[in-house]
Amino acid sequence: MARRANLFVKMVAVLLSLISVTLFFYGVSYRKDVGIITSQIETTDLNHLEFLTQQLDSGINQLAGSMYALQRDPTIRDYVQIRQLGHLIDPSQTVMTVLEKLSLQTGVSTWENRIVLYKPRSDETLGSDSSLSFDASILSAPLPAGWQYVPKSEGGSDAAFRLLLPDPPESREAPERAQLLMVMYVPVSNLERMFETYQSQNSGDTLLYHPSFGIIQRHGVDQSIAERIVGMLPVPGNGESTTRIVDLAEGRFLVSSVPSSTLDWQVVHYSPLEEILEPIRSTRYSFFTASAILLAMSLLFSLQLYRQVQRPVSLLLRSLNRMKEGRWSTRIHTKTNAEFSLLNEEFNEMAETIQSLIEQVYMEQIRVKDAHLKQLQSQINPHFLYNCLHFIKSKAVVGDTEAVEAMALNLGEYYRYITRVDHSLTTLGEELKLLENYLAIQNLRKQRIRYEMEIDDSLLGLQIPRLLIQPLVENSIIHGIEKKIGLCFIRIHAYLTGDGAAVTVEDDGAGMTDEAIGQLYAKLNEPVREDGDAPGGCGLWNVQQRLKHFFGEASGLEIVPSPAGGLQITLHMEKKEVQDASNSSGR
Repeated sequence: MARRANLFVKMVAVLLSLISVTLFFYGVSYRKDVGIITSQIETTDLNHLEFLTQQLDSGINQLAGSMYALQRDPTIRDYVQIRQLGHLIDPSQTVMTVLEKLSLQTGVSTWENRIVLYKPRSDETLGSDSSLSFDASILSAPLPAGWQYVPKSEGGSDAAFRLLLPDPPESREAPERAQLLMVMYVPVSNLERMFETYQSQNSGDTLLYHPSFGIIQRHGVDQSIAERIVGMLPVPGNGESTTRIVDLAEGRFLVSSVPSSTLDWQVVHYSPLEEILEPIRSTRYSFFTASAILLAMSLLFSLQLYRQVQRPVSLLLRSLNRMKEGRWSTRIHTKTNAEFSLLNEEFNEMAETIQSLIEQVYMEQIRVKDAHLKQLQSQINPHFLYNCLHFIKSKAVVGDTEAVEAMALNLGEYYRYITRVDHSLTTLGEELKLLENYLAIQNLRKQRIRYEMEIDDSLLGLQIPRLLIQPLVENSIIHGIEKKIGLCFIRIHAYLTGDGAAVTVEDDGAGMTDEAIGQLYAKLNEPVREDGDAPGGCGLWNVQQRLKHFFGEASGLEIVPSPAGGLQITLHMEKKEVQDASNSSGR
């Protein structure tokens, strides 16, 4: 009994040690992952905010540019000197034209804005909105350059950013002497709408902050959190963007700040870090729960294993020793649990016939061949992806959407087929669909390939290794058609033969001499082939090896000159009982 307890304790100790080591390394990896992800989130959040700030500055600059253009407009110039030019122009018509231009100017921009024209000398006001008036207190001091923030007035006027342009420009120091003052108001509601759009795809909140004027934020947002966050931001320095993590009572927040080059405000975005990292923490809790369940199940399993395995194993070992001594009549008739009952039945079958050992050796050979087959198949990969992507880019630049769509569809179908690893077998019909996609891709790029397929309908369901015919077509294009100028053709013919089936790929390309074909045959028959050999041989060598592995040694490639002047390659496949493709998957 003591021996059993000791063995059980040892098994439990091993399990605990394994789980402890796993948890330790998981903890270390988790801390590193959280640090890396947090750093990436900080960078991404700052990049997004910088892009938003660039959009904001771009919109403001466009409005300022329109004001400068309006200042130089001939109609505005006529309005400035309307009294001096009264005998040459119609004053009423000029005023109407100016109002139309102001209305058009405010309506063109996607940002809501208002424009006011004021003549200090005659105290005349003209605006894009009849309700607008000019604040005469502006004239009491030199006009500031750039945009200024105008808080919400007691009369109900919304807060806005204001741009003042005097005419002439040198009257900025004494605005009361200016001939004309142009004022543009941009309500902060424009920025609030921009922040609403930005927040529809991001968590947290976005705001504008200025140490003197406070916060401009979306409506319906808790402003207390924003006030505490901006209170912890560093004093604006040399206009650099910053990102940091701020700890509040509500949790930790990722805060990014980008200065606006046009408004002299800071665009601030904050988001709860715990919410961002929640999926990772949820995964950690799931891992701990799974580890606890695994530990409990392992303990139960070790106890059950100890009770139900020791005696059946001992009995099986004794029976094996008898078999080793040549006592082939040894059988196990003792009833035990279901697992060992099956094992005992297998042992009895093995004792009845020694051929089971030969079958095991044979199956091992099959597995080795299958592994080698997959190694060969992995060597057959397309090498023209970059060319296709360059084709899509080139056609997209010139606006040829039909070519881009055709290339994208055929390229997608092509790669979906060749990257499937669930089955090592396919049908001839599926392989021909791949060839149509591949030839369509090549024809889009070269536009001088004509092809035809003549297929015996009874062969469409024939099971063959995947990517068996495509290397032959690729070989025809690369080493035959590309070396010949003008329109070329490829003919694919699948037909029944007396001892199986055959597929012929024929082209009218550059072809090969008899000496070159002889050298190619020599390379195809090499037992092992390196990748650094002459062009074209590696793909054909892989096809040759796969043919022989799957259909037998009598199968293989036949290479002869084509009557059309190119090359004709034929795959000979002898009759063979093959399994369904699902049973030959790479498992």
